[in-house]
Amino acid sequence: MSTVRQSIYEVFPHQKKDLLLHLFSKSICEAPALVFVRSRETLHALNTAAGLKGLATENISGNKKPDVRERTLKELKERAFDILFATESVLRESDLSGIATIIHFDVHEIDADYLGHLQSASSEVITFITRSDQNRLKALEKLAGEELEKCLAEGFIYDKQPHLIRVQPKKGQSNRSNSKPLQHKKPKLKNKGPRRKTGRTRKR
Repeated sequence: MSTVRQSIYEVFPHQKKDLLLHLFSKSICEAPALVFVRSRETLHALNTAAGLKGLATENISGNKKPDVRERTLKELKERAFDILFATESVLRESDLSGIATIIHFDVHEIDADYLGHLQSASSEVITFITRSDQNRLKALEKLAGEELEKCLAEGFIYDKQPHLIRVQPKKGQSNRSNSKPLQHKKPKLKNKGPRRKTGRTRKR
């Protein structure tokens, strides 16, 4: 298998962006770096967040023309900027040699892509894994023929549990969203005590 280092970072979904920015801001990842994401929304969100951190980045997705994609990729290799964000399939047919670090922000579902990235990266291939990705992690380890290295980012504060998203109640609604309306509640039966004898006689 490839001599390129294969690293797994286990992280909660809501901390993936912060962990990625930490890896770059602390120079834990070697540049030039290529980050693959699953959706265009995630791509633009990461590119904006990285720009606010002062990182030199670019992004490409499926709506860019092929010549624009290849030119942007060439500029990354020439270090016109340090980080390129791309959707999963946009560079599938491109030559990725000369890229130091390839990061799977979202786990790749296609084995051929992962193997291609191993052959292309010169330094490291990183994959972010969440609790729901454990089956895919086993598949990657089977593909690699070995247990992949689990890493903790030095200086990064991991949450002990994911944040819970609470829906704000509308005006006039109670915060107790699980409470039942009064008309649906069963009436409580009162304990009337033992029955008394009435002294009635049977009719003849």
